[in-house]
Amino acid sequence: MADDPRDGTARGSTVPEIADERRVADLETLRILTDPLRLAILGAFPAGPDYPPMTVKEIAEELDEGQTKLYRHIKQLEDSGLIHVAETRVVSGIIEKRYRPSQKRLTVESDLLRLSHADDYNDTLVAVVEAARAGLSADLRAGRVALEKPTDGPDLSIKLAAGKGLMTPEHFARMRETLGELIEEIDEDNDEPGAVPAFLQIMLYATVDPPAQDTEKPPSTKSS
Repeated sequence: MADDPRDGTARGSTVPEIADERRVADLETLRILTDPLRLAILGAFPAGPDYPPMTVKEIAEELDEGQTKLYRHIKQLEDSGLIHVAETRVVSGIIEKRYRPSQKRLTVESDLLRLSHADDYNDTLVAVVEAARAGLSADLRAGRVALEKPTDGPDLSIKLAAGKGLMTPEHFARMRETLGELIEEIDEDNDEPGAVPAFLQIMLYATVDPPAQDTEKPPSTKSS
């Protein structure tokens, strides 16, 4: 189908709706998320439905990475359905694609831990933290993070806290549920005038004794 030069989009193309949440429940998608750069690409897109989609060049500039380095990662994210082509246009005889994430937030199902490739889950957890660190570093360098409380108006300064203590399992479960509700609130003001991009990362985990390993040898099947 030819491109429509009037609006820059491909005629007859269908742009997927952006889901509120995508639950990752398969190892193939999980492995896509084990790479910090791919997670950084997902994090490079502005929040909110009214922001324009981004080209690979714009994503590379946002991440301060080489454009060529991103193509393979963009293709993997697109093939897995984590991002999609929102617009296309012809620039100097070349089709330029503009991308958007296919979901507002990702949730990795803990059931994946029961599979034999638990290392993939572990790598994804670490990659999420590393990608958040890289994103914060980029925003700090660009001066986009409010560090001081204003003299008037809403306080938009960064909130940073950490704690460690003892909790009953019941208390832990209640806090885990409360934090999940807090994460869902981050998208509530998308359509409100004056809404600003906000980033929220929450980490809550309990340390427990690992399950005992079965050290018994299986019975021998060798015949005498």
